[in-house]
Amino acid sequence: MRPKILEPLYYNIQNISGIGPYYTSLIKNLVGDRYKDILLHMPTSSIKRKIINNVLESQINQKIIFTGIITSTWTTYKKPRMSIATVKFKETNISIIYFNVKKIWFEGLFKKGNELAISGTLQKRNSKYQIVHPDYVENNIKTRIPLFETLYPLTKGLNKNKLSSVIQKVINVLPSFEEWIDLKLIKSKKWPKFDEAIKSIHFPRNQKSLDQYPIFLERLAYDEALSRQLALNLIRVHKRKKIKKAKNSKAFLRKKLSSLLPFKLTKSQNNVLLDIYKDLNSNEKMSRLIQGDVGSGKTIVAFFSLLYVVESGYQGALMVPTEILSQQHYNFFKKYSDGLGIKIELLIGKEKNLKKQKILSKVSNGLVDIIIGTHAIIQKNVKFKNLGLVVIDEQHRFGVYQRLALLQKSPDADFMVMTATPIPRTLILTNYGDMDLSIMNEKPLNRPLIKTITVNNNKINDVISSISNSLKNGEQVFWVCPLVQESENIDLIAVETRAKSLNNYFPNQISIIHGKMSYEEKENNLNQFIKSQKPILVSTTVIEVGIDIPKANIMIIEHAERFGLSQLHQLRGRIGRGMKDSICILLYDKKLSNVAKNRLTTMKNTNDGFLISEKDLELRGPGELLGTRQSGEQSFRILDLNTHKDLVEIANNEAKLISNKNPKLLGSQGSALKNLLYLFDQDKAVELIKIG
Repeated sequence: MRPKILEPLYYNIQNISGIGPYYTSLIKNLVGDRYKDILLHMPTSSIKRKIINNVLESQINQKIIFTGIITSTWTTYKKPRMSIATVKFKETNISIIYFNVKKIWFEGLFKKGNELAISGTLQKRNSKYQIVHPDYVENNIKTRIPLFETLYPLTKGLNKNKLSSVIQKVINVLPSFEEWIDLKLIKSKKWPKFDEAIKSIHFPRNQKSLDQYPIFLERLAYDEALSRQLALNLIRVHKRKKIKKAKNSKAFLRKKLSSLLPFKLTKSQNNVLLDIYKDLNSNEKMSRLIQGDVGSGKTIVAFFSLLYVVESGYQGALMVPTEILSQQHYNFFKKYSDGLGIKIELLIGKEKNLKKQKILSKVSNGLVDIIIGTHAIIQKNVKFKNLGLVVIDEQHRFGVYQRLALLQKSPDADFMVMTATPIPRTLILTNYGDMDLSIMNEKPLNRPLIKTITVNNNKINDVISSISNSLKNGEQVFWVCPLVQESENIDLIAVETRAKSLNNYFPNQISIIHGKMSYEEKENNLNQFIKSQKPILVSTTVIEVGIDIPKANIMIIEHAERFGLSQLHQLRGRIGRGMKDSICILLYDKKLSNVAKNRLTTMKNTNDGFLISEKDLELRGPGELLGTRQSGEQSFRILDLNTHKDLVEIANNEAKLISNKNPKLLGSQGSALKNLLYLFDQDKAVELIKIG
């Protein structure tokens, strides 16, 4: 149950007088419709105004406040229509100018002889002073125009004055909370109390308040960091309380697989497997993130991990994001399954119903050792006889509480996420802090280097000529079309247009793949490419994850400036998997932003995915990098993961101390911390504490 002190902050803003359904809808779409949503909507800049006694040249381009008498008004009717009022202030005339406003409104406000209080930016044109579209015009000169005012991100139809009035009404019910931050840290950082920081950020009282804005913001950013880190650490403690049977394995299947493989595992792969085996043989449920660079060999690590649970008498499940990748993994596992004497099945969402029911029946009766598929394998209708391990490959789409729900699939099931997109440490802490971490930073021996070059789009014919020579040498080409926008329809047009263009040069040698195709079409076209029947594959980014075709050693990415760094690195990772040297060609538009230049330079200079991920976080931000906008994973309101990295580290250390010493959040400190968790929507962690 929510603490009583927080109740007012959960009120809906529609109850505020003067708001109405129209503005409620606008504000809800912008930030949310609870009082606390409004309070946590941070300003982006501020205005400082000055009350003047007379007009000086030094005041030009500054925000001023003055009181004057309207001496005349007129409106021009040629476009753009101008409405002008002359205001006499002391001995100076100041023109107040509006463009395209309603005449009845203008003449009603600016009546000759009226005394008005006015604020705006003073300008001078042709020796005459003027203010265009003032900030404030008040009939009642006793109305106080704020000397200091904050500006916010807005949406169409919502102006700053309306939003500011809502914030003012909401802030009046803000309670004073017991402090939840360690007092030594408060003192060392010179942070104010939470409520003081909120009030001062929204309504700065003086110049000192403006100057202290970074300190107020830092305090609130730390609050948000602490709430996330505390929730993750409490979840970690909760997971460790979930006792399961230890899985004891005699390694007979793993030894057999090692003898069948045409290669040896790297030191990095073996170290990660030791972490996994230790977790599987523990009474605590495994919840581990395996982070490896492109091509570091995560698939075989998954295979060995799944064999461990099969040896122990359990079933294993491997879930991947696309049907193409699930088929590829299935084919790889199937090469060895007969020699190992194990049963493997493939389950995808578009499987025919009769065949799907047969597979589900086998799984529920324990006749399948390992099942591979898309998200279909974790649906409610999939019943396992004895599930021991769920491995999710290349899947950023699960938030912390969704991962927690997956752990309930079976009382003895362990859980593992594998990603080929290296994740910066800050994002590991804030998005995967509930999981243990293993890193694979070593690639198999004899992998060829991938050379990356950048080429202007206007030289695309030169690129096509070079492809012609490569095809004669038996090489294969990935051609990735531009990410036009978040629209599969438009991306589809881009693919088909490029394929048609290339077909003029290379008739009957082009295969295409895009997200709108059926599974059968994708599989057929990909097989044509794999078998070199059609050596050029034109596609959207559907091929960025996991596709392994050793003969393909040329990657062309059109309009590379439109992609994020991590996505470019993933796409580049589709080549360099055979024995030949590989090349990645980044085609770019001649008009590049500084950010785009930075991306392309980084891609040319390094193949290190861990360095690339840090740079990508800096350039794009966490939302795009982890796909949180698609996953439902909560993004931050105040915390900036580039600016506040140190705060995340401090918060993580503090959260560990709290969750170890006071995991049930008891006493006055616990009550204060529960308030914090509710404020920043991390209250599901509180529910875990209650159920134990």
